[in-house]
Amino acid sequence: MKLLNSVMKSKVELCLYDFVHPTKIPNFEPKIESTTLILDRNSPENKLIYEVQEKRVIDPRFDRGEKCYVAIINKRVTSYIWSSRGSVGVDEINMAIKPSANEVYLYDAFTIEKWRGNNLYPTVLKLALETAEKEKLKRSLIFVEHKNLASRKGVSKAGFEQFQTLFYKRFLFFSSTKLSDPIENHNSAKFIGIK
Repeated sequence: MKLLNSVMKSKVELCLYDFVHPTKIPNFEPKIESTTLILDRNSPENKLIYEVQEKRVIDPRFDRGEKCYVAIINKRVTSYIWSSRGSVGVDEINMAIKPSANEVYLYDAFTIEKWRGNNLYPTVLKLALETAEKEKLKRSLIFVEHKNLASRKGVSKAGFEQFQTLFYKRFLFFSSTKLSDPIENHNSAKFIGIK
């Protein structure tokens, strides 16, 4: 019955966070010895991400020029997040985020369960923010489901601020989306339909 309900209807509340550059990036370290890397199509170490994600997911992202920020322990990826300068589909809301030319969207973050609680997620976020500042971007965006308290805590720890909320409801083939007004001095996120 629960599965049938989820097929028929869904309800999502996305907390939209941003980091406006240049802003001082919080200084913290992981609680465990690790290294961080930026992976792209040409990185000699990019094979590491294939050990934790599927090729069918990774290859199109690298083909689009996306980067993956990773934390490494014992030569294995323990935490990662992807970044895109272009539109990315957000499956939960059946739309895509469209960052502007001076923004980056961070998405699909994950920390291997046994390594959680060691500041690895905020550490890869910190690397992504430092990269965005070097690239002279104006804003980094990331979205977290309201109920994912651990991710919301990690995002806040890395210096992101919740600036907007998106409410999405679907019943069968009918959906509605409501985007709250952004907080003062923050631009609204831009969404487009998924083709």
